[in-house]
Amino acid sequence: MTIKSFFTALFLILLSGTLSFATPDKQAITMTLPSSVVKDAIFKSLPFEFPINSETLSGSIAIDKIENLQFKKNKLSGHITLTGRELNIATSIAGHNLRMKIGSLTMGFQCDATVRFDSSSQTLFIKPVITDLQSTDETKKNVAATIALLFNNREFPLQIEKLKPIVADMGNKFLTISMDITNIELHPDKLLLSLTPKIETTGK
Repeated sequence: MTIKSFFTALFLILLSGTLSFATPDKQAITMTLPSSVVKDAIFKSLPFEFPINSETLSGSIAIDKIENLQFKKNKLSGHITLTGRELNIATSIAGHNLRMKIGSLTMGFQCDATVRFDSSSQTLFIKPVITDLQSTDETKKNVAATIALLFNNREFPLQIEKLKPIVADMGNKFLTISMDITNIELHPDKLLLSLTPKIETTGK
């Protein structure tokens, strides 16, 4: 083993705690991300398109802006600006199916969302509650209310991609450290990631 390989291995072991973390009954590692970093990542991901899963409404909907984003204990709050494009509403009158063309619509609302993480499916669930709904077009308030119903008090799953393992070449073998996310928690000034490492070696 070279000196470089040794210090690489030492760094990886320190990163993951100790080898004892590989056993399932040991405590997970906690990684802290400042809320400012998480907010910056959220802002840079905008606009964010949402699928419309509705039999009565078709088109595209995207979150264009989030203002006054606040972190609380496993909760998010902020003012959302949402835009709908090429919107159509399907309805039935006297047994006849009709499609009403709405076009574009911009709406804003206050959103308070609870957040929970399911480790078995590696899924983050966000459940928004919408208040103070406003539309830039007074004639489309009913459409804005219909769109709000698609989001209000419903859980939306966000699949978390599995973290890529860290692999170090030890000369005569490879050292692999893989991390599983066991929990995600929000706090007023940070996001906490709980990680369970597993260390394996394989021959060349």
